[in-house]
Amino acid sequence: MIDELDMKLKRRVVFLGDKLKQRLFGDEDPIGKQIFINSIPFTVIGVMIQKMQMNAYHNMDENIMSIPLTTFQAIFGRLYLNDLIYQPYSLKHMEAIKKRVIEAFAAKYKFDPKDDRAISVWDYVESTRETNNVLMGIKLFLGIIGALTLLIAGVGVANIMYVSIKERTREIGIKMAMGARRAYILWQFLIEALIITFLGGGSGMAVSYILTEGFKRIPIQSEVLNFMGRPTISFEIGLTVIIILGFMGILAGLFPAMKAASVSPVESLRYE
Repeated sequence: MIDELDMKLKRRVVFLGDKLKQRLFGDEDPIGKQIFINSIPFTVIGVMIQKMQMNAYHNMDENIMSIPLTTFQAIFGRLYLNDLIYQPYSLKHMEAIKKRVIEAFAAKYKFDPKDDRAISVWDYVESTRETNNVLMGIKLFLGIIGALTLLIAGVGVANIMYVSIKERTREIGIKMAMGARRAYILWQFLIEALIITFLGGGSGMAVSYILTEGFKRIPIQSEVLNFMGRPTISFEIGLTVIIILGFMGILAGLFPAMKAASVSPVESLRYE
């Protein structure tokens, strides 16, 4: 909201944080109205929109007011800056740009550019990279838990199929004695394993969807929820889980099905 003309003419204009505006004006529109800073009138030219802010230099933006630098220097007589914020065109060159900025200050103010105590630089790109690495670690951890869960589920389905084959040994023998081919027996139990797998996975996803949607409808106001967001069901992850369940169902049913297809009809009819 503050432009070059405001800076050049040293205008007494002010930009308000949204919470500061609420404390000063309530629900009233403050644009064009005046406030007094050190008994000096300033015209309000803008209000910040509400946003989620993770960090700040001195205070959150919602609680501060901003005036032109030239106006500030003329009124308060302070000619030096506390913070200089810059943004590179490409984040790939952040390290080189940071080094160049420090060298420029070192040349102007006569200090060793390698002295990290002379000037403090907060590399937000590096902080973001570290945060992303932590989040990636959490995702990997949860992914491993999910993979182990699916593995245990696959073992459970395989055990169910082995028990089913054992209990239906005579049925298998009768079918093979009546002319059923081994491929028929193989596909029968393989399809049964897939049905069991998808029924279990589908039930779990349905319960997850119900719980997630129910949690969304709970009217909870929390800064943590505003930052982290409410849980949602991802279509991409759901599709991935379905594909994995398919593979797990095939693997869980393949070996029991092969065992069922290899049963001798004579031995099956004698089985008790």
